[in-house]
Amino acid sequence: MLKSAKKIAVIGDIHGCINPLKDLYEKVLKYTDEVYSVGDLIDRGKNSKEVIQFCIDNKISPVRGNHEDMLLKAIQSFDSDNKREFNMRLDNCLFNGGKATYKSYIGKNTDFAKFCEVFRICGHYDFISSLPVKLENEFCYITHAGIIKDATETDLLWNRTEPPAKLNKFQIFGHTPIMKVEYVPGYFANIDTGCFYTGKLSAAIISADDVKFITNRKNISLGL
Repeated sequence: MLKSAKKIAVIGDIHGCINPLKDLYEKVLKYTDEVYSVGDLIDRGKNSKEVIQFCIDNKISPVRGNHEDMLLKAIQSFDSDNKREFNMRLDNCLFNGGKATYKSYIGKNTDFAKFCEVFRICGHYDFISSLPVKLENEFCYITHAGIIKDATETDLLWNRTEPPAKLNKFQIFGHTPIMKVEYVPGYFANIDTGCFYTGKLSAAIISADDVKFITNRKNISLGL
């Protein structure tokens, strides 16, 4: 469950773009200091390590995105010594923008064992491992992908094909990048405005009777 608050903020998919995050966070604080994220903190942008640390330092509470989930599964398969599964998991991470995450922790070093060591020492493995796939309070749900009927954990991380179910609370999610926030009052909002591709990071400011959307400043550097 979310902490009890009259108003919360939820930030869209960040994907390693630290400067838009810092800028948007300053704007969010004008409305509330209870801040969440729909996940996908990492990959693509070059500042995944800084993004995770910023979330920790500022008590931003994400749900797990599919990119965090891919990384965790790669690490877990590496730990299990199942080389075939590990290679498959690692290739999946790298194909989906994970090279940038790798570099943000260990530079040009390509030793996955070293990456795991650094990722654990700085506390980021524990942080990512602790992320839930769904959060809720009395007026909304937060997930990475939209909640569909009979949703599995995989659906909450990956669904793009089925429209979200009409639930008893408002849904807020990301995962599928779009040019501007998709908002259906009383139903859902997709707030993934493709920050890595567009430079536009969006957030929803939500209360029991109102939803509004804000973005970072235009033309701000992605930190790439």
